[in-house]
Amino acid sequence: MPRITVLGIQSGPASGSTYGAGETFVVRLVFSPAVTVTGSPQLALTIGSRTRLATYFPGSTFLEFRYRVQATDVDSDGISIGASALTLNGGTIQNSATRENAVLGLGSFAQTNLALHKVNGEATVPAVNAVSIASSPASGDTYGAGERIAVQVGFQIPVTVTGTPQVALTIGTATRQAAYASGSGTQTLTFHYTVQTADTDSDGLSIGASALALNSGTIQSGAGTNATLGLGTRAIANATNHKVNGSTATAPAVSALTVSSAPVSGSTYGAGETIEVQVGFQIPVTVTGTPQLALTVGTVTRQAGYASGSGTTALTFAYTVRTTDSDSNGLSVGASALALNGGTIQSLTGTNATLALGSHAIADAASHQVNGSTATAPAVNSLTMASAPASGDTYGAGERIEVRIG
Repeated sequence: MPRITVLGIQSGPASGSTYGAGETFVVRLVFSPAVTVTGSPQLALTIGSRTRLATYFPGSTFLEFRYRVQATDVDSDGISIGASALTLNGGTIQNSATRENAVLGLGSFAQTNLALHKVNGEATVPAVNAVSIASSPASGDTYGAGERIAVQVGFQIPVTVTGTPQVALTIGTATRQAAYASGSGTQTLTFHYTVQTADTDSDGLSIGASALALNSGTIQSGAGTNATLGLGTRAIANATNHKVNGSTATAPAVSALTVSSAPVSGSTYGAGETIEVQVGFQIPVTVTGTPQLALTVGTVTRQAGYASGSGTTALTFAYTVRTTDSDSNGLSVGASALALNGGTIQSLTGTNATLALGSHAIADAASHQVNGSTATAPAVNSLTMASAPASGDTYGAGERIEVRIG
């Protein structure tokens, strides 16, 4: 019968020993033997005079529960976790092998007044605690035209973003704006800038202390408190490994080639299955038209058509196996397999890509054999509830129940 063997607090306040609004308190439970979880078990936290429910997040041999502090939460003695805090909430926690129900009681692992985990829901102001240039030039220490410069700004608590905040990059004597790209809901925001032909900086780009700007957007804590935008001592001056010379147009070159799909069964694709191959470039590329990638299947050449990836560094090509296809050694992709087919593959500033695959070519991929004489029958491999009740866990009249079969 599985029992709790470890209770660990996996989070810490952004400052001192007290969580503010928008910060997340994380608890991890370990069971022995290992358990399987269904549904959404909950862990009750005592915060001051209130009970707050931490939500289950999946783990492997452990259960993780997370609670985001609200503005009204106050506990000057520290959060407590009672012996009966763990509840199933309609789910299950069972032995992974025998399906025997776990013992839910925390026993001696219960916690009273965790002094390092106090709560004061007065809003914590998100502040920058890290700035880094997260990209590298395609060659050496200098970016050319069409290359993407990525800058990451870290905060001490998670932040949400609306609109398109910017980070000003000083490139030579010019100011260029790196636009917000991703990271809302996390502690790290990523900003992108594509080098233009007129850009040049032989000392290395710089990021000033006041470089982060909202640009009519917002950066806020989960509780809606505006972030402090100053970078302070984390500003960057003349990053010598990040120089810029836009007069040199960087031609996108292939940096990786992988067969990204897998046969439905074993190592052999049957008729009707789709073979997907990804071609990676060292800088982002845009695609027009329908470039192709030639696959050698047995003694014949089959064309995998461009499927997706424009604007990124990885392009996906897809081919559907025919009944006459056969390759017992595994398909191959030659060094000259990539062709434009009337389309284009270019850098973000319009420089044509180098199409040769070079040493990334693939010969006889043993785990990607083909036998088109065997028609692959579609089989169900997943079944999930794609909807949720409007309130709680119960559907009412008129609500739609959606089930997704994969």
